[in-house]
Amino acid sequence: MTTSETSEARSLAYLPVGAFAMVMGLAGLAVAWRAAGSLWGFGPAVGQGLAVLAAVMFVAVAIGYLLKAVRHPTHARSDWVHPVKVAFTATISVSLLVLAVAFQGWLPEVAAVIWWGGALAQFAITLWVVRTWIADAALEQIHIHPAWFIPAVGNLIAPIAGVGLAPLAVTWYFFGVGAIYFLGLFPIVLSRLFTAGTLPPRLAPTLAILIAPPSVGALAWVSMGGSWDDALVKVLLGVAVFQVILLLVQAPALRSIPFAMSSWAYSFPLAAVTVALIASTAGGGLRYDWLAMALLALTTVAVAVLFGLTVQAAARGQICRPE
Repeated sequence: MTTSETSEARSLAYLPVGAFAMVMGLAGLAVAWRAAGSLWGFGPAVGQGLAVLAAVMFVAVAIGYLLKAVRHPTHARSDWVHPVKVAFTATISVSLLVLAVAFQGWLPEVAAVIWWGGALAQFAITLWVVRTWIADAALEQIHIHPAWFIPAVGNLIAPIAGVGLAPLAVTWYFFGVGAIYFLGLFPIVLSRLFTAGTLPPRLAPTLAILIAPPSVGALAWVSMGGSWDDALVKVLLGVAVFQVILLLVQAPALRSIPFAMSSWAYSFPLAAVTVALIASTAGGGLRYDWLAMALLALTTVAVAVLFGLTVQAAARGQICRPE
């Protein structure tokens, strides 16, 4: 093995499990463009292309992470026991669930296979992470960050594509776990943000994740039989819009933070709120036409920039390196 091959093999040890957030962002943007096409009357080509790109990225990242697990099991195990990193393990399962939504209505058989794989993985990873939180005596408030929503509250994504693919008891299970843990984790995360100092630079982009739970919650509620005219949905969308505004007013400070893979945390939440606002407008709820259009443009630009920065960082060997 040459020196360059040895260096490349070693770099896999530092492939972050959070790299699956790229798939979440791309697939989320695919869903947003599909929803926009239905509302504003243009074709599905953009959404379908993004869905395929997201699927390709999932395969690429999954192969890389499997190689990491085989060649560097100690480093891979660290992702699953580290008090900060463990929350990002759920990006694996959540990326599959978002991919299922992206392929739903276009390739339903593919969506079904992806959904069941994602649902089973989400079930297992949620149990693992919550058990780890309970059992880890070294866990402190400083270890809490907004990505804690991904393992437990990420269950809310399952019903969006799961209705019609699984028994109602299964989809209600995921909805219940996601909703109740959102109510429990939200004050915990806010308490950490308000009282335990600012987040480290690498975790600062996870502030955007606060946009996702109310957005996904509204989508899941309607998928389970609710209406976009329901008071609960209007409240959730209001909270999501507030979190978008709160993120925007922090933009000057966040822009000064160097790019890292955690920067992909901006992508899926922006896509999720865009989909929710488009769906509300199309579904007879509160109309968010102009805001939805602006957020679709913002999310598209954000994902394009993040993708470009990721390619650039990968070419420079800055992705897989010790943190």
